[in-house]
Amino acid sequence: MTPKISTQPYRGARDFYPEDMRLENYIFDTWKKVCKRYGFEQYYFPVLEPLELFAAKSGQELVSEQLFSFEDRGGRKLAIRPELTPSTVRMIAGKYGELPRPIKWFMIGDNWRYERPQKGRGREFYQLEANIFGEPGVLADFEIFSIAIDIMKAFGANEKMFELRFSDRRLITALLKDTLGLDDEKQVRIRRLMDKRTKVGKEVFAEMLAEEGLTKEQCDKVEQFMTSDFDKLESVLGTDVISKNAGYKNLLELTSLLTSSGLIKYCAFDPAIIRGFDYSDGLVYEVFDKNPENTRSIYGGERFDKLVTIFGDYELPATGFAMGDYTLREFLEGWKLIPQLEDTIEYFVTVWPGTDPKYFERSLQIANKLREDGKKVLVWLNKDTKLDKQLKYADKKGALSAVIIGEEELKTNNVTIKDLRSGKQEERKL
Repeated sequence: MTPKISTQPYRGARDFYPEDMRLENYIFDTWKKVCKRYGFEQYYFPVLEPLELFAAKSGQELVSEQLFSFEDRGGRKLAIRPELTPSTVRMIAGKYGELPRPIKWFMIGDNWRYERPQKGRGREFYQLEANIFGEPGVLADFEIFSIAIDIMKAFGANEKMFELRFSDRRLITALLKDTLGLDDEKQVRIRRLMDKRTKVGKEVFAEMLAEEGLTKEQCDKVEQFMTSDFDKLESVLGTDVISKNAGYKNLLELTSLLTSSGLIKYCAFDPAIIRGFDYSDGLVYEVFDKNPENTRSIYGGERFDKLVTIFGDYELPATGFAMGDYTLREFLEGWKLIPQLEDTIEYFVTVWPGTDPKYFERSLQIANKLREDGKKVLVWLNKDTKLDKQLKYADKKGALSAVIIGEEELKTNNVTIKDLRSGKQEERKL
C-alpha cells in the first residue's frame, strides 16, 4: 500500500487559510498605508540570492546556523533570503548613479531561517522593511522613528503598550576600544556576548566575559555601561571619550527632536540594545512589547552606512528597520487589537433547479451586472441543487443577501432579494 503524504506544512512554515489571510492582508495593508503616507515607494527582489551576499555581513550566527543554502545544478552556491537588507542594498548599488536621493523605499517579503520554531517565531516569516538611503543626518533617523511609531499607532497601540529603545554602536565601540583597549577581534566577540546579556542574565554574562579573558574591572565596566542612564555615560566612558564620540552627539540631537515632536513618550535610551548584524554601524534600536505576559522585542533597526561597500567603492548612508508579522500578530493578540475582519459576500446569486439553461443564464446576467457595480458576488454553479441547500451554503459563507430567480421572476422580469440576516424577502425590478 502506498504511504499517504502528510497534510502538514514543512516544520516552521505556515498555511494561510482564508481567515488567516484576512489578518495577514490587514497587516500588509496597514504597513503599506503608513509607508506611502511618508512618500515611500514599494519594491521587490527574488527570494534566492548568491550565498556570499549574506556571508559577507549578516552575522556569524545567522550564516553558520540559520541559513537555508544549497548548490544549484550549475554549481552556484545560493541561499534563501534570511533577511531583506543586503539584497535591498544590492539593488541600489546596481543603479547607484541613477536613483535620485534620498531614496525612500519599503518592501514586504517572506524570509527563511533554520531555527527552532517556538511561540512568536517560525522558520518562515514575512517582514516589512522601510529604509532611507543617501541621507547621513539624524533627521533621517528621526523620520524612520516616526514611521515605526506611526505604524504601531495605526494598529491601535499607545505608549502604554510598546516602547522604542535605542542606543548607538559607536558608543559600544567607544567602550570596547577606547575605554577597555580591546583589539578588533575581541571587540567583535564581546559585542556579540553583549547582545545576549538580557537572555542569559547578569551572572552568566559575567562568566562569559571572563572566559573571553576580560579582567574583573573590565567585566564591571561592561556591566556598568549596559545598565547606565544616558546622563551617566560620561562617568562610565570618560569625559575625553564621550566628548569626541559621534554616536553620543547624534543621540543628543535625536533625543531633542523626539522631545520637541512629542514622540519621546514612546522612546527610551537603552545601552543594552546591540543588534546582532555585523553591518550595524551607528544608531541601533528595538521596539518592545510592554505586555507583562510578552515582554519581548517586536522588531528593530539600525544605521548601516558601510554595507554598500561590499558591492564596490560606493558611499551610501542608510537607516531603516524591519518588522516581522509573527511578533506583530502576537502583540496585536496580546493587547486585543485585532479588529473584526470579514471578507463579506454582498450577494449570493442562486440558480433555480432544472435542466433548462435559461435559469443559469439569467443568474449569470444578474451577477455580472452586480459585479460591474463593484459588489462582491458569489454564484451557485450546479443546476440541480435544491434551493434550500443553496441558501444554507450562502448562510455558512456569511453572505448578506440572496438573489432568487425562478419561473415567475423570469416572466415578470423581477428578482427576489432575501436578507439572510433577517429572513425578509422583497421583489425588485431587474
